[in-house]
Amino acid sequence: MARFFKSDFFNFEALRLLSFAPYGGVEVAEFMQAVGEIEDNDPESWYAAWMKAGEKAEVIADEAYQASNRVEARRAYLRAASYQRAAQFMLNGRAPWEDHRILSASETSISNYRRAIQFMDEKVFCFDIPYEHGVNLPAYLYIPQASNRLPGKTPILLNTVGGDATQEEIYFVLPVTAVKMGFAVLTFEGPGQGIVLRRDKVPMRPDWEVVISCVLDFFVKYVGEHPEHELDLDRLVLAGSSVGAYLALRGAADPRVKACVSTDPFFCMWDLLKGRMPEFLIHTFEAGGFAADDMWEYLVTVLGWMNFQTKWEFNHLRWMFGVSSASDVFRKMMEYTLATSDGNQYLRSVKCPVMVTGAAASIYAKPEISTTRIYNTLSHLKQDQKMQWIATDPAEGGLQSKIGAFGILTLRMFAWLDEIFKIDRKPVLK
Repeated sequence: MARFFKSDFFNFEALRLLSFAPYGGVEVAEFMQAVGEIEDNDPESWYAAWMKAGEKAEVIADEAYQASNRVEARRAYLRAASYQRAAQFMLNGRAPWEDHRILSASETSISNYRRAIQFMDEKVFCFDIPYEHGVNLPAYLYIPQASNRLPGKTPILLNTVGGDATQEEIYFVLPVTAVKMGFAVLTFEGPGQGIVLRRDKVPMRPDWEVVISCVLDFFVKYVGEHPEHELDLDRLVLAGSSVGAYLALRGAADPRVKACVSTDPFFCMWDLLKGRMPEFLIHTFEAGGFAADDMWEYLVTVLGWMNFQTKWEFNHLRWMFGVSSASDVFRKMMEYTLATSDGNQYLRSVKCPVMVTGAAASIYAKPEISTTRIYNTLSHLKQDQKMQWIATDPAEGGLQSKIGAFGILTLRMFAWLDEIFKIDRKPVLK
């Protein structure tokens, strides 16, 4: 497969961005120009190139707006938001609240995205969901236009963000297609995600079912207060990708969730570290008491000198978890598991149908220790209530989160949901 960078990490993140081109998040020539200005494993050149691309797209958007061209204004504002989100991604040598560029680029990205949604064909509502300690979770609700509506009430996709994405970014993965398929979509950013992390400094929590419960409490009330939307709470699917796929599985235990789509999840985050570090070091930490915390900090620092991806991942996990030391990162990773402390399986509490996918070429979660393990643990579900799909070829969804192959993901996903929710679509061809 052709590459943009020698670095697997930079190459993957570039491909991640390019994946949005079919859905309006990238213009190919703008992308290629920016990539040509980036030095491999250099976060500063990455930031500069994508901020430059974002500024150019913003100029085009403003020009289109002045010309009353709502189509090109929407497209260019979406691209500006996409590039600006990407720009701050690699800047994690310091915490997001210590490097002003991270919050600034993030807020500019959100601002341009909110300009874009004014020109979308669908109705889009922005609101804040009350969480804890005075913190609100920002959310978008997309209502499909009349021509895409399904008979009866409108089914709902609740799309949770993952570990390093934003809700503006994930629009290009599922929501952009879901509304065309007749689904209303609710996205939100929770603790440890997007602007809630960067601005409000709220760390992530492993018991995501608490967050989903909070969101659903708000949303169920909202649906009751807005019957004009004709939303169907009896056909609500919860979906997420990568870290978000794990979070979706946690939230799927809520009885208000009627189906779950978990795209390339992990069973236990700690397992992702295995294979990235020598086995004896993994066992040493698990055993405990054989090495001081300072030793683990030194080890992670050395590994970061050797590999930018490792440095980036550990720094991001520090901020996301709200901890400072490497050993605390390790301990937090162990908390993100679908096994319970008493030796049981959390997934036993999931009663709704589940579709779980895997990616053979993933740089993170290998299917045998994630997808297959999760599918097998769902043994209490009937065969027609669960589905496993593991892709091998990158063009068919073999990369993590189905990067570069979102069309295959949505094809499989909505075919499965149509069966689960008994949606009878009109034939495409006559």
